Amino acid sequence: MGRGLHLCSHAIALGLACSMTPPQRKRNPLRVIPARKGGSPNWKVEYDHQNPPDIYFDTNVWIGMNDNDAALLERLERKRRFLYRYSITNYCELLSHFEDLPSASCTNPFAKYQSCFRKIIGLCDAEVLPSPEMEFLILARLEKYLDAAWIPNFRQTAIGVEVAANAQNLAELTGYPEEENRLGNVPRYVIKPSHYRRLRDTDGESFTRIMQILKEVSPPIKGFHKQKLDKLFIWFMNLAQFFFLVRPSNGRVSYDVLDPEEKERFAKAFYDDGGKLFHIHCVQIAKTTINDRRNVYPNDLYDAMQLLHLKDKNRLFVTDDGFFYRYKIDPEIQRVLPWSAFKSSE
Repeated sequence: MGRGLHLCSHAIALGLACSMTPPQRKRNPLRVIPARKGGSPNWKVEYDHQNPPDIYFDTNVWIGMNDNDAALLERLERKRRFLYRYSITNYCELLSHFEDLPSASCTNPFAKYQSCFRKIIGLCDAEVLPSPEMEFLILARLEKYLDAAWIPNFRQTAIGVEVAANAQNLAELTGYPEEENRLGNVPRYVIKPSHYRRLRDTDGESFTRIMQILKEVSPPIKGFHKQKLDKLFIWFMNLAQFFFLVRPSNGRVSYDVLDPEEKERFAKAFYDDGGKLFHIHCVQIAKTTINDRRNVYPNDLYDAMQLLHLKDKNRLFVTDDGFFYRYKIDPEIQRVLPWSAFKSSE
């Protein structure tokens, strides 16, 4: 049998203890217990039946989702009262592929990625999740440094999803030629996939440059290698301060200009909830890159940043990317579930 999933509601009102957790401990009711080799073959999700979790999906889940999968999600939504959400990462990544050239593996990129937006409309709440940068800076109480460009316009994004889902072809989506880009005298809402592709490529190039710091660390890297771990810390702080301060402030702020209290909040944010999971995930990427001489994959950054949505303690992230399951931490923080397990839960 394949991986399964057991979903149960946790009776918080009755103060029922679960597993070995002391009953006096205040804890998040949403927990993900992974399948164990030699133990239970099923993944287990515990949640408050009176307050079902919001569930958001890795972009690759949307890309691989077929009509039967979508119908299953609709049944689970009715049965479990889940609320499905989509992220700005989903939105940008999917749009960045609309102008991909046809290939042997994908003869019609426009139709492939448009189908994802149609499923998002059919399944998800209309309001997009905040950007990962916004989630982190709120967690660190540094949101005053967030440039307006990094705050999703919920209404405009919802319109963008509708336009992407309903465009007849790429020309209609992009508004080309320009003379057809009007309804009467009113400019028509259009989307430029090339903008999102440039953004994705630029982020990938920045991530790849920062990953070059790891070349200074010779394999293997283990827990007792202090000098190597110090270099790993320097690498992570370079990554964090660029993608969560320099970039989302449009270059106005860096770690060096924060006051001492702000620096402390910035660092502490990586030891709590989604920030902690992001930190551990990035360190796992770095160690694997060093020890296995693994190639740098620019998309690793977007994958990791999706974990910051778990700042909200009642959210669950669904992905079949095996990298998310190479490490284990507190199940109340690592609220990440395999897509295959989620599908088997009906």
